[in-house]
Amino acid sequence: VSSKTANGRSISAGIDASNGDLLFVYDGSKKVRRNNNINKDDALTIAEKYIQSRVSANIISETKLNDIKYKEPAADDLPGIYHVSYIRSIRGIPYLSDGIILRVNAETGEVTSYCKKLSTSEEEIALINTEPSITDEEAIKVLKEYMSSIPQIGEEKANTVKVMSSDLVWKENNDDKIHLAWWIKFVDSSFAEDDNCPAFAWVDAHSGEMLLFDYGRD
Repeated sequence: VSSKTANGRSISAGIDASNGDLLFVYDGSKKVRRNNNINKDDALTIAEKYIQSRVSANIISETKLNDIKYKEPAADDLPGIYHVSYIRSIRGIPYLSDGIILRVNAETGEVTSYCKKLSTSEEEIALINTEPSITDEEAIKVLKEYMSSIPQIGEEKANTVKVMSSDLVWKENNDDKIHLAWWIKFVDSSFAEDDNCPAFAWVDAHSGEMLLFDYGRD
């Protein structure tokens, strides 16, 4: 649904045709109120209140804050934006493909976009053991061996891997099946010390298979 308000602002929204749920809304507001900036804590409070008005208590209990980032304005006459993201947990483990994302106007505190994806049924992963068969240390070894097998990377660079975090998550592979996986964030010698965009790998926590390798280096 696309519409305009009485003061000429354009709004687009997506509404679930089966149950009437509001799936997303985009509000292209350019209203700026200088000297009344919204800080990160304010933006988080605004996002939480907005979500509480849109989803059930059960869904809220399944989601947790993933990240909140401030994005500088694209032009002088536009406000900055807070990107607030939540991830859904299924059987106590985060599922990266399900969650809620909001944008909050840093000048006015308005929620200017909202997108919800909570479509995965617990039945799809009910038979998967949530206890991993391999440790995160073993998954990191799989990562290094995988990198060593790629000619453009090689063993020398693979041995410089520095792991930033390793967490258990649900992850889809190219076969569209959901796997329990170790999500590894890492850097190596090709990353600058101040680089805040690490590489990622997802290793099946039962079979040790490399599910996905995201390494955008030259």
